[in-house]
Amino acid sequence: MATWDQFAAASPLVARGRERLGIGLAYLATVRRGGAPRLHLVSPIFADGRLFLAISGDSPKRWDLANDGRYALHALPPDPGDAGYDEFEFNITGRARRIPNADEATWAAVRAGADHVIHDDDWLFQLDVAVATTTVWTGLGVPDQPPMPSRDLWCDGE
Repeated sequence: MATWDQFAAASPLVARGRERLGIGLAYLATVRRGGAPRLHLVSPIFADGRLFLAISGDSPKRWDLANDGRYALHALPPDPGDAGYDEFEFNITGRARRIPNADEATWAAVRAGADHVIHDDDWLFQLDVAVATTTVWTGLGVPDQPPMPSRDLWCDGE
């Protein structure tokens, strides 16, 4: 698994992916203890060359990540009315690792990088990246033309 910065050094997908994740919200898929998927809306945080999530105490996603660190993160597309809008999707999968509260330097960096309040009783997870995909759609909304995806894939070389 790669940290965000390791991913950035190895893949041209990173700039577009960070742009999409940087809008503040993304969909996180986790695995419940029984194996069923669960979907959550989250606010990714970039700090210290890594990607994090701070999860509040009442959220089941923190138990999902603690019990089975597998995740998938899908960046929300921008509003079609936004300037520079294009039909671009960004997804990453990997494993989440809980960062202990005793790691004060990491917690301080995450708090500084977050655009929302991180509480002392939140659980902090670092998202390591195993696979990233981008999809650019052409022909959306064009009469008599099926939409065509163009995909790029990056896999960690571990």
